[in-house]
Amino acid sequence: MAKKIYNAKTGKLSDSGAASPARGFRMMSTPYNPHHEPESYIEWADVNRVGMAIRAARGGSVQPLFALYRDIILADSHIQGELAKRKLAVIGDVMRVIPYDKTQQADKDAASFCEQQIYGMSGWRMAMANLMDGVLWPVSVLEKVYQPSDNGYDLSELPHVPAYLLDYSTGKLQIRDVKEDGTPTGDTHEPDPRSYIVHRGHLLSTPDNFGGPMRSLVYWWLASSMNRDWWLRFLERYGAPFMVGKYTPGNGGDRALILDAMSTATRMFGLAISRDTEIELVEASKASSDAFAQFIAVAQREKSKLILGQTLSSTADATGMGSGVADLQSDVREDIRKHDGAMLAETLRDQLLTQLCDINRLPGRAPYVIFGKASNAEITSLNTSLTALSTAGFEPDDDALEPISETIGFTIRRRDASTQSGGWPGLGLKTPMAVQLPNENTKLGVGADAVSSTALNGAQISSLLAVIADTVKKQIPFDTAKAILHASFPMLDESVIDSVLDPLTSHVLPPPEDARTDKPSN
Repeated sequence: MAKKIYNAKTGKLSDSGAASPARGFRMMSTPYNPHHEPESYIEWADVNRVGMAIRAARGGSVQPLFALYRDIILADSHIQGELAKRKLAVIGDVMRVIPYDKTQQADKDAASFCEQQIYGMSGWRMAMANLMDGVLWPVSVLEKVYQPSDNGYDLSELPHVPAYLLDYSTGKLQIRDVKEDGTPTGDTHEPDPRSYIVHRGHLLSTPDNFGGPMRSLVYWWLASSMNRDWWLRFLERYGAPFMVGKYTPGNGGDRALILDAMSTATRMFGLAISRDTEIELVEASKASSDAFAQFIAVAQREKSKLILGQTLSSTADATGMGSGVADLQSDVREDIRKHDGAMLAETLRDQLLTQLCDINRLPGRAPYVIFGKASNAEITSLNTSLTALSTAGFEPDDDALEPISETIGFTIRRRDASTQSGGWPGLGLKTPMAVQLPNENTKLGVGADAVSSTALNGAQISSLLAVIADTVKKQIPFDTAKAILHASFPMLDESVIDSVLDPLTSHVLPPPEDARTDKPSN
């Protein structure tokens, strides 16, 4: 099957020989053969050879260093688990496609089209996991593959470009060419933005071939694995108790007899000796095991701090009651999650969604992508702020609905006042909300229908109850209270105010505590 290439100038498909790959995008993925992966470097890794791999990468040959990265992640369960946590914090959350401008129908159509392309592509989540390798690796590269459709071009797949095909011999990122069977050749090409997605999810400004964040984990992995090897050798030699025989100096016969007896004991699990012969069982010091465990714990914590920014999600270290360390480390991890989501969303919009809209000739602009929502603490703080605003007589404007929706993770809208329910019985008032100022339809004397379309906030209701309380206590005359309510709440109908105040004329306050005659005797 001949490879078809999209020509950006003509807007048509053509054979690979008629259009340069640099001018279009791929219609068929490049064959990758895992048999050409470099051999494992763990078997011979030591300080000198790791240094050689780092020096080779600085010279542009990154294959040995990247092969070492591959093997470390495969062999180190701690690094593998922490990296999985960091990826799941982003790709395991909800992803939303937001129109560039929600008031423009073309932008809304573009967002809907891109969302259909994303969810219609097989293997999208795994492609995002591969892209997020760029949080530790210096770079992660995907190949973009499209297929023609009735109305344009659909996103077919996003295969991962193996690290052994990356080359920096020219000083910048190149991708090695491969044959039809996946065998790498000696030729390279630049990663065309129309054909590849190149993601860097870290904050380092050093060149890619210097190793990225993963380089700082190599020596911690080496020290912890070497320490484990040394510990196993120690146990093999000194872990089991060993026998020490004592004999009279100069008595070679006793020495030979004891050695023969100890040799027999290893097979018979016992020996017979005379009363005067002395053999002791000696054990290795157990302090060495504590030192090994402490060093491994230090190495694991350093790995967690680089990958997750904190250690409490991996180890149950005591921090003291009320120390605030747990909250602080949780904030750090939340910052990293937001950064990973923002970097991934930016890469997708700039290098994928914009191209999708262009090649399908959509008039709308490429949408934004948002991963997840704010933290639970931030959502709680937002709810507290909204409640305080409502109590003070304020409410967010309509322009605030969109950022609030982005914070809590789903779209919200203002509820129609006519659908409000509940409130203060007998007052004709609905659930407290912002006051609607009087107009020609809500002025004094219109009736209960106007009242049903108005409402008071919490502060105004508190003021109303204070007037009622002072009236019951005879601190305010009945007629004065009615005049105060008319002046303070002009949107209330006179009949409603009467229904509030009239029952108070027959209301009797309970006697004060000191005046009670039924107080229990001591």
